[in-house]
Amino acid sequence: MELNKCIFIGKTKTAPQISTKDGRKQAYMKFTLKDRVPGANGQYVDTFMDIDIFAEDKKADLFEKYVVGDQELTIECKYINWVADGVVGHAFKVLNVSFGFKPRNAQPAAQGAPPL
Repeated sequence: MELNKCIFIGKTKTAPQISTKDGRKQAYMKFTLKDRVPGANGQYVDTFMDIDIFAEDKKADLFEKYVVGDQELTIECKYINWVADGVVGHAFKVLNVSFGFKPRNAQPAAQGAPPL
């Protein structure tokens, strides 16, 4: 049983950045989450938080082909951290993804893309 899982519903801030590391394709992007919290006057205020998301291999291929900036996604992730040169880094690794709406001003996806 895996206890290190979380689910985020939000929007991609930009299109994914694709790279290859040790022969494995990786997709990296900022993901924006929205939360409503009570403000000083009792009315609710929207707050936003950006988190780092990355995917590897086949999931990176999906992100490269079908994900654009400002697209809604539901992502199941696993939190990971590492130490490089004495600096602690952290990110959320994609385990599963569900596609939401595609922005109206988005460029067309690759041929054969699933309808969004």
